[in-house]
Amino acid sequence: MAITHDEALRFAEDVAQYFEQDAGLPRITGRVIGWLLICDPSEQTAGQLVETLGASKASISTSTRQLMQAGLVEKVSVPGDRRTFYRINDEGWVASVFERLAAVTNILKVLDKGSELLADDAPARRARLENVAGLYRWMQRELPPLLARHREQRLHDGGEK
Repeated sequence: MAITHDEALRFAEDVAQYFEQDAGLPRITGRVIGWLLICDPSEQTAGQLVETLGASKASISTSTRQLMQAGLVEKVSVPGDRRTFYRINDEGWVASVFERLAAVTNILKVLDKGSELLADDAPARRARLENVAGLYRWMQRELPPLLARHREQRLHDGGEK
């Protein structure tokens, strides 16, 4: 059963709310993500996004530009149509996780400095820092193979899009 237009818009709004609260993105940027995740066809023009999401041309332009810079959305052409279309960049989401892993390396450098400062201090005081650092070390170790398995699974299931 196909979803209705209203259901799709509610989903886009739910995605917008998530990204606004958890990632600090403007609500319209989250709506663009939500809509592009489920719209049919998967490619949408800026005009279609304006009309569907009830947003201004300027806010759609800003949002799509930000999402393209982040690698989460890509600009594409459709044969026989001179307009510019936007769609979700599947690989961009994986790359985004890898970028966050780079940030993990950066925070670990800072936390390691803290460990050096507390090297001769009370174990309880060091434990707080080491617990946080341990989480980041675990992420640094475990996420790359997990993402590699995800990529292999996608290839096995029908290839990259």
